[in-house]
Amino acid sequence: MEPLTRKEEEVLRILFKLERAFVKDIIAEMPGKKPAYSTVSTFITNLMKKGYVGHEDFGSTHRYFPLISKEQFFQKDLKRVVSDFFGDSHKALVSHFARNKKLSREDLEDILRMIDEQE
Repeated sequence: MEPLTRKEEEVLRILFKLERAFVKDIIAEMPGKKPAYSTVSTFITNLMKKGYVGHEDFGSTHRYFPLISKEQFFQKDLKRVVSDFFGDSHKALVSHFARNKKLSREDLEDILRMIDEQE
């Protein structure tokens, strides 16, 4: 699947939250100054072309829904981050958070426990 722009990702995250929504519902969930209806419609069209979003017809109106699960998107997004920023190394990712004190000793011990449970 093609990568998303930040705004397309924002719209997709709103659809994950709402599950099914009309453009007006998506706009209502957007923080700050609300974009134009046509702008959000363009984001939705792009998401449909990229295979992330489907729609149901209600006369001349459409209700949109994600075609992938939130978990599938998160996995794909995380894989991209690990690849782009950490040279495909999950170890480098965890090391980054440990070095920057974003993970406590307890967090690291929990991660080790999870790894042990998988084996």
